Amino acid sequence: MKPEEILDPENLPEDLQWVVAHHRLQPNDPVFLLIAWHWSRMKASEDTLRLALLELKSVLDARVEMLADAADVVTGVNAVLGEVQIALEKKPEQLGRQFEAQLKQPVAEALAQLRVLEESLAPLARNFQTSQRRQLLATLLIGLALGVLCSLAVKLA
Repeated sequence: MKPEEILDPENLPEDLQWVVAHHRLQPNDPVFLLIAWHWSRMKASEDTLRLALLELKSVLDARVEMLADAADVVTGVNAVLGEVQIALEKKPEQLGRQFEAQLKQPVAEALAQLRVLEESLAPLARNFQTSQRRQLLATLLIGLALGVLCSLAVKLA
């Protein structure tokens, strides 16, 4: 708004035109200037608030719509989960057989691999046990020999 438009009493709202007419204010009167300036500032603030309100409303509308969609999805998921639970309650034996059929072969293969591994490690285990016994026997004999040598050295000394 231009300053000339602000000073025109015809551009003021009805209630302010009544104040100007009732108090016989002239456009060059400082009170009239103050009222016109204050009215223009309030009108600008009102326009800014309306614009901010529209922006807020559009943002909130989008978020409310997203929340409504999410609520619809959750409701749909709950319904589907309820159906799945009912189906599972009706068919536990069938599911047990299905799981058994699906898992039987992989478990059997894993057991076969473990048996093959056990068979391949059996000779190593025996060799390990034998070597441990040999080391223990060698340690015993070395200790005995050292004991005999020490006792001979003490007697000869």
